[in-house]
Amino acid sequence: MKSMWIVLLLSAAVASGAVAPNVAPLGSYAQSVQTPARAATDAAGNVYVTDSAAGRVTVFDAFGRVAAVREGFAGPLGIAVDAAGQIYLGEEQTGSVSAFDSSWNLLYQFGAGTNEFQLPNYITLDPPSNTVYVSDGPANAIKVYSGGTLVNQFGSPGTGNGQFDFCAGICVSTNGEVFVVDQGNDRAEVFSRAGTYLRKFKLYTDMFGPQGRKHGLLVDNAGRLYVADTFQGHVKVYDAASGTLLSTLGSFGTDTGQLMAPAGLALDLWGRLCVASANNGRLELFGLDSFVHLSCSPAGNVIAAGSNMVFTATTGGAGPFTFQWFKDGVAISGETNATLSVGNSGGYSVVMNEFTSSVAQVTVLAPPSILSDPQSATVLRGTNVQFTVSTAGSALTYQWQWNGQTIEGATNSMLSLENVQGTDSGPYAVVVQNAVGSVVSAPATLTVLLPPWVMEILSFNLQPDLPPVLTFNADPGLTYQIEVSSNMTSWTPAISFIHDGGIADFMDADATNQVQRFYRLRWVP
Repeated sequence: MKSMWIVLLLSAAVASGAVAPNVAPLGSYAQSVQTPARAATDAAGNVYVTDSAAGRVTVFDAFGRVAAVREGFAGPLGIAVDAAGQIYLGEEQTGSVSAFDSSWNLLYQFGAGTNEFQLPNYITLDPPSNTVYVSDGPANAIKVYSGGTLVNQFGSPGTGNGQFDFCAGICVSTNGEVFVVDQGNDRAEVFSRAGTYLRKFKLYTDMFGPQGRKHGLLVDNAGRLYVADTFQGHVKVYDAASGTLLSTLGSFGTDTGQLMAPAGLALDLWGRLCVASANNGRLELFGLDSFVHLSCSPAGNVIAAGSNMVFTATTGGAGPFTFQWFKDGVAISGETNATLSVGNSGGYSVVMNEFTSSVAQVTVLAPPSILSDPQSATVLRGTNVQFTVSTAGSALTYQWQWNGQTIEGATNSMLSLENVQGTDSGPYAVVVQNAVGSVVSAPATLTVLLPPWVMEILSFNLQPDLPPVLTFNADPGLTYQIEVSSNMTSWTPAISFIHDGGIADFMDADATNQVQRFYRLRWVP
């Protein structure tokens, strides 16, 4: 019962004599949003934003953090969420509207599914009649569904009463009035739930004349109708009963409180108007009259051990506002102010007056650190090599690099290299990171030694009363030893040298009085 009452509050019965709202720009949500098209809110204060160009739906929690990103949709447009968390989503490229549960499991599709609509442009809910209204722009029709079954349809092409020239935004007030943006005719038309035409009013001023680019609309609990004006870069506010223009909010631009091509509108439980500003690539928020704006700093889901995350409820307008903060569903003793500072993992929420926010999960992580760096290695060509890093921290990830370039698939604390060649030589380092920081190890240098191509004793010359002379051939630039032995078991270096290349001689002056003497040429890596 409580969640249903919350939904009804959003679209209370239209009253006459509405006055312009007091408006406070509150900033924007832009993370994971490219070209926001439509918006919807649920009973816990989550905001759902469709992004047609990116094929995704981004969900922000009550504190403005990204709670979920759902990819792979075919041009998502219209969206609505009911009191039970069931999600209704229209997809432009398939001409379909699908119903999902709160975990995004597909429940059913409306009508025939694919190609049920030419363009499922906007979607709105009517909880009292348990129906869903879909604005199908090119078809110039409003289609009404119950449980995925078409139960009513109204509208036709034209300029007369009850006709449309591309219908766009749609909303239903709790007294049964259905408001529709008739985009091409630049007007709003009002119908009964059954689709009976009631009245209309223009959405342009005589100074500028019809422009035909109004999009989303909604009715608030003070009898005001909000209409997104894409060309002007603002939202027009009307008396929903008379059609009298009361004010505008926002202005064209990129600063806080400014809009570029606003299209989708949604009003959450705490008096915040959410505007999908397509060309700004963000969702702009405005506080209306009495409102609560929830935020947190830092604006993420994790914090480093030893630091704090601060949740804040900014209020505006008439109070009184009461707060009770919770951790994992249990009230935190004494935490009844508008701010809460936390330093431990858990799920945090706040009850403001009679409304309960969604749960904000906080994870505390120890930042990464390196205990010991990988060690340099000098090896022969064809050897297997391992580099290892020792680390501390929480939920760590690893990425090894060679000469500053990422090594694909090298994402463990140990890097194994098989059958290394000369081209594998160079510095190896690893980037260790988690959600609260990153560190880079000192580089470990791999030196791969290549054996000489030429290394041989060509001749041995022994003359009477002269020391023996060895003639040998070896590669230039490498270090060699000539070793001697009397038994071919124990060898002793006779000379070490770096060869200049080509054929050379070695005279063994120490060979005098040796009964027998053996020689070998050895490469010294």
